[in-house]
This record gives sequence, C-alpha cells and structure tokens, in this order.
Amino acid sequence: MEIRKVQITGGSSYIISLPKGWIKDSGIEKNDPLGLIVQPDGSLTVTPKITGKMAERIKIFNLKDIDDYEHLHRLLIGAYVTGFNTIKIISPTRIPSFAHKAVRMFIQASIGQEVSEETEKSIVIKDLLNPGEMPFENVISRMYVITEGMLRDAMFALKTRDKDLAEDVISRDRDVNRLYWLISRQYNLLLRNVSLSREMGMDVEMALHYLQVSRVMERAADQVVRVAENVQTLMFVSLERKTMDILQTLTSEAMDIFHSGIEAFFNKDLDETNKTLSRVNKFNSKCDSASKDLYDMGRSGVVSIGYIFENFKRISEYSGVICETSINYIVMEDS
Repeated sequence: MEIRKVQITGGSSYIISLPKGWIKDSGIEKNDPLGLIVQPDGSLTVTPKITGKMAERIKIFNLKDIDDYEHLHRLLIGAYVTGFNTIKIISPTRIPSFAHKAVRMFIQASIGQEVSEETEKSIVIKDLLNPGEMPFENVISRMYVITEGMLRDAMFALKTRDKDLAEDVISRDRDVNRLYWLISRQYNLLLRNVSLSREMGMDVEMALHYLQVSRVMERAADQVVRVAENVQTLMFVSLERKTMDILQTLTSEAMDIFHSGIEAFFNKDLDETNKTLSRVNKFNSKCDSASKDLYDMGRSGVVSIGYIFENFKRISEYSGVICETSINYIVMEDS
C-alpha cells in the first residue's frame, strides 16, 4: 500500500497525486476522465473504466495438451464462470471431433456464448451477453420457478406413472445449473470491474449474498433430481392412497418453506426469516415421523419413499441456509 497525503489547493479543493506506474500501465493521458466509486466500506475506487464496459479478456486452450471431451468441457465452463469474454481453441492439426462436441455442449450449457469464428485449426467463442441484462434477482427467481416446477412434476409423474415426465424433471436440472453459472460469472465480472455495479444494480457485497443463495438453490435442485430418480424406481410399485397423500402434503410444505425463504431474502424481512427457520425444524420432524411410520407398517416402496423424505428434509434445510444468508444480508444493509 502506498501512503499519500491529501493536499488543499485553491483554498477549497482536496487533491491527491496518483501513482505514476499505475498511470502508465492504464494508458492515462492528460485531461483523461477517471471514475470515482465510493465502496460500502468507505474506501474509494479510482478507475479509468468510466463506461462500465468490460475489458477484453481472452483465454486460449491449446488442444495439444487436451485429448478428451470432459477435460475440454470443464475448462470451457471454468473460463466462462471466471469471466473471460473471448475463448479461443487452437490445434496444431485439424480440430478433433471431441472438441466440436465439447464446444456444442458448452454453448448449450452457458448463457450468451456463441461461436464467432471457426477454421480448420481454431474455434473462437464470444460472449454476447450484456451483464446488465440479467439482474441477479431475476436469475434467482427463475431458478426458484424451475425448481418448484421440477418437484411438482416429479410428484405428478409418480401419481400418473409417467416415466417420461420423471426423466424430463431430471433433465431440467441443467437449466438451474446454467443460471447458477451465470450468477457466478456475473459476480466474478463485478469483482474485476466494480464500475459495472451501476449497470448491474448491485455492489460486490450484495452480489456475494446472491451468489451464496444461488449456490444453495442449485443444491436444492439436485435434491429434486434425487426425488425424480426415486420416483422412477416406484413406477411399478403399488402405493396406498394414504402414502400418496402424505407425499403430496410434504411436497407442498417443502416448497412453501423454500418459497418463504426466498421471499424473505428478497424482501429483507427479518421476521419472516425467523419464522421460516422455525418451520424447518418442525417440518424435518414431520418427515422423520412419516418415515418411521412407513417402516413400522412395512408399506411397499419403503426404501425409495424413505429416500424421498430425506430429500424433502434436505430441501427444507437449504431453505434454512437461505434464511441464515438473509439475516447476514439484512444486518449488512442495516449497517
């Protein structure tokens, strides 16, 4: 850290000199405008990026060091999440088929990524998404809607013995992953360029809480996938009406708790947050009681249904994690 003293000029203007090395590295000339951003902790960020536009960040992957689809696909996702807006794949020979597959699957798994150039030995992927076009709150809301629909349809698939619908529920988890990766990317972009905060409508501290919530929601969606997988094992099992009623009741309550946690976070409602946390423990006790009754009575499908009850508990507990994040968020905002 460099320490520089504040000076007064003209009797009323406060000035401070800027490091010469930083001026040169940033390419700043006389009379160039600089942006000043006051951070939540009271510090001041000085930036030459007054337009909020992202600087070009290019990541190059050479296929001479990569020889399989999974490896390249993971690297592409990593480059996307960490905020590179241009990804270039090069090869000393003709681009192999596994690379084309990895690029195709990456484009489907990400948001705003498109192939802009392609030759026999190279592929260039560009980011076409403006960060301000996908507000954090909208992305979180979309994640919730998808997850709620997945759980509702998983139970409907069990009721109607619809194997295809259960399979479709599992496939929708990819949509939740895409949105989680988008929030991770937006957060990393904001870390690298704080002047984007105005365009995104969010500072770094707020963005961190949204990132934490999105991660919890992605895990909740994974639990719904487990529900759908267990539903698939019950397709040819005869279930009693009472068992189906219990499953439907617990499904509705699990999603209601999850919804309450999200709403409390959005509304910064401390009272609702605490109420939801209390409901989590009571709901988990209900699941344990239902599971015990199921085993004691030796009902058919006992193992798979028991697993579903455990999945419900995990979803409820993730709601509790969101509530804890909400409390941290509310305390931060109040300060």
